[in-house]
Amino acid sequence: MTEFKLSLSTKLINQHPEDKVLINAAKILFRDIHKVLVGNDTGNTIRLIKSNDFDLEGDNFLIRQSQEGILDVIAETSLGVMYGALAISRECLGIDDSWYFLDSVPPKLDIATVEGEKLTLPNYHVKYRGWFVNDEVMISRWKDRDSQEYVWERIYETLLRFGGNIIIAGTDKNSHLNRKPANAFGLMTAHHHAEPLGAQMFARVYPELEASYLKYPELFQALWQDSINEQKGGKVIWSLGFRGQGDRPFWDDDKSKVWTEKDKADVINEVIKLQYDMVKAADPEAVCAVNIYGELTKMFNEDLLVLPSDVIEIWADNGYGKMVSRRQGNSDPRSPILSSDNKLGNNRGIYYHVAFHDLQASNFLSKLPNSPAFVSNELCKVRQVGLDTLVVTNTGNIKPHILFLREVAKSWLEDYRPRNNDEIFSEYMNYFTDPEQDNIKDAYETLFDCFIQYGEHEDQKAGDEFYTYTIRKIIQSTLRNDHLLEEMEWLKGTATDIDTQVTIIEDLVNTKVADWMNLHERVQLIYKKIQNDVIAERFYNDLVLDVVNHYRGSKALLATISAFKAYRQGRIQQAFIESFNAKKEIEEVLNARKENPSKKWIDFYNNDVFTNMGLTHRMLDSYMQFLRIVGDNHEQYQWERDFLMEPGDSKVMLLSNTHDALSNDYLGTKMQEK
Repeated sequence: MTEFKLSLSTKLINQHPEDKVLINAAKILFRDIHKVLVGNDTGNTIRLIKSNDFDLEGDNFLIRQSQEGILDVIAETSLGVMYGALAISRECLGIDDSWYFLDSVPPKLDIATVEGEKLTLPNYHVKYRGWFVNDEVMISRWKDRDSQEYVWERIYETLLRFGGNIIIAGTDKNSHLNRKPANAFGLMTAHHHAEPLGAQMFARVYPELEASYLKYPELFQALWQDSINEQKGGKVIWSLGFRGQGDRPFWDDDKSKVWTEKDKADVINEVIKLQYDMVKAADPEAVCAVNIYGELTKMFNEDLLVLPSDVIEIWADNGYGKMVSRRQGNSDPRSPILSSDNKLGNNRGIYYHVAFHDLQASNFLSKLPNSPAFVSNELCKVRQVGLDTLVVTNTGNIKPHILFLREVAKSWLEDYRPRNNDEIFSEYMNYFTDPEQDNIKDAYETLFDCFIQYGEHEDQKAGDEFYTYTIRKIIQSTLRNDHLLEEMEWLKGTATDIDTQVTIIEDLVNTKVADWMNLHERVQLIYKKIQNDVIAERFYNDLVLDVVNHYRGSKALLATISAFKAYRQGRIQQAFIESFNAKKEIEEVLNARKENPSKKWIDFYNNDVFTNMGLTHRMLDSYMQFLRIVGDNHEQYQWERDFLMEPGDSKVMLLSNTHDALSNDYLGTKMQEK
């Protein structure tokens, strides 16, 4: 038979019109054919077929010409057919796996040749491969093509292109809304560790009742059964366990007794066994998992946890990519995960973060502060100890973290090995084919030398939340006259008073602010020199905004510290000026978003409510007002006399004032000039 040629006249036939996964596979392939091809001279057909007649294992697919002019994409599973359609899109039409989040545009072709025998599913080492789209506050308030549905469909598509097969599609209500749409793309769904079986939270359904399993076991069990019934027939990995009503230990909500460690474990073991039996009654072949996270880690280590033998244990990194237990408040035991003994003999997996939200120093708006090579090495260690039956990655809002998500996806492959930064960045530079490419690569490499090292361990580096959360804590503590900043003892160094704390923070920021300044100048210059508009937009959104967040954030924090010190010394006017400086630095971040050259992404960061540059800006404005209230006179006119008027005029008091009080910003600008 002659080669199979794709053109605009190629027909797509879904042999199973009732199958939603194949419907979506056909839509994607049809879209990509019409996105890339311009020729219209082949009257042939592609058929999407599910069949058990070809001895295909799992989600493997077969692409072959069954007769002249007919190309069949065959698999035993709907997901396998989807993978086959995406293989044609990628290998024959040139659609990049990251096209949606990196805005890559394939070259136009007249026709495209399909060599089906060369298209196969990669050999994956990791059985369950996926994403937890968690803390998705920006995604959940953002629309593309005036549609939230379109955004989530592109998330599912991107995960599938990366080779994924499982998703937790959002947090809380989003995850419930997105289960069936995710299934319709062929993805299995799983559950947040705080939402066992994906059930509704007890406190939301019964707000008038105490969330006590001991008091209301039947009500809890009814919620679990309702969730099982709702998801029955779908592709699910069932999360077993029992936490409180806000991702915290259940005994924080249940005050019915004094809880010993054995009491706590008895309840959790009873609940896990009950949930397991409920799920297996609905589907004897169901896959179940338990997150060994938070309080369950301690129970496991003390041999108090009892699990069914076919349940997957899911362990977690510390939120910064290191396989040790996470910091909770000021407590950071860093219990090792990789050396944890597999006491129960269960299959094991990991929940791994390339984005995190800990209200302390994590990365929400920008990249993980530990390098791609660090992540690569850590994931290879995970494989060495058999913790990779399942790998689910916390994606955050995806867009800022695509570099790392690509690398984690590569680690799912059987032949993956540790990769260094040069190798990873050299490959990533395929997205930046511009005369500035070498400078762009150097800027990415330099980025990972700029993060603040806040602790003695290599992974203890500060993400973008560090600046704004610390600024807001300093402001609040100043106004409340606190003795210490709340939950800041995790920083290296010891402090028994707020002044020492703030000095430690200042010293840390000063170790890297010059590096951020230099990198900021470099990326701004590179951006201006990039010749291709699409590449310039990509660079702006993928690196420039990261650097702006850190450079301006660090300067804002230093200015806030200067304001704090001036206030403590009674120099209120200087504190006002420094607060104004801090506010202007945050404005630079907000302005950088407004100046985003991409029409698609210009409003993506509007709902940044974690790092929350907007709130930080407002709090600094309020702090300026506080300083003016306590430092200026009751008419807020004296500072104007001191700084703006000619010396002779400032001493003439025939009129107490001649106009309304100046705005804080205008006054700050003029005071700064003096």
